[in-house]
Amino acid sequence: MPLAGDAAHATSFQSGQGSSVALVGAYVLAGELATHADHTAAFTAYERRIRGFVELNQALATDGGAVVAPRTREQLDARDEALRARTTLPSDSQGRAAHSALALPDYGPVPGSARLPQ
Repeated sequence: MPLAGDAAHATSFQSGQGSSVALVGAYVLAGELATHADHTAAFTAYERRIRGFVELNQALATDGGAVVAPRTREQLDARDEALRARTTLPSDSQGRAAHSALALPDYGPVPGSARLPQ
């Protein structure tokens, strides 16, 4: 049985993607379970569909621990000064690519589910 959220594929807090990856994982797992008659086939499809997206987002964590969570007063002061000096947002082309690495599938209506009014 697959796990979901941080239990399945925790991203470092430094990636900033924990909630996003957990929500995408929950959506995909629910969709695969709804569209496969056999749960083991659904679990396999879930793993196949989500793995690359998760790995890309896990890789966003860098060695920037002292910047994100300074351990000394000097590190804290250096981080704060660097943030104050910024005049633009950092380029995040790697992050944007990881964030959008998976197009969410449209699983359509679930058989037997109530339809919401249009």
